[in-house]
Amino acid sequence: MATKKEGAKRLLDTLDSKRKLQKRLGFAVVQGLVLSLLIGWLTEQWRFALAAMLLFGLLIQFAFERMKNSIEASRLQAIGDLGWKETALSEEEYRARIEKIVNG
Repeated sequence: MATKKEGAKRLLDTLDSKRKLQKRLGFAVVQGLVLSLLIGWLTEQWRFALAAMLLFGLLIQFAFERMKNSIEASRLQAIGDLGWKETALSEEEYRARIEKIVNG
C-alpha cells in the first residue's frame, strides 16, 4: 500500500504522461511516413512504400494503445491509493487536490 504522497506523485506523473502522449504520437507518425517514403524511393516501387506505411501504422497503433492502457491503469491505481471515489474529475481538479496533499 502506497502512501498518499506517493499516490499523489504517481497521479501527477500519469497526468504528465497523458499530456505528452499526443506529441509522441505525432512524432511517431512523421517518422513512419518518412521511412515509408524513403523505402518507396529507394526501391522505386510504390507497393513497398504502401506496405511499409501500413506496417508502421499498425505498429504505432499497437504501441500507443498499450501506452494509453498503461497510463489509464496507473491513473486508476493512484486514485485508489489516494482513497478517492471520483474517477471522472478534470485534470485541473486533480492537480489542485494533489497540490494540497504534496504541500500539506
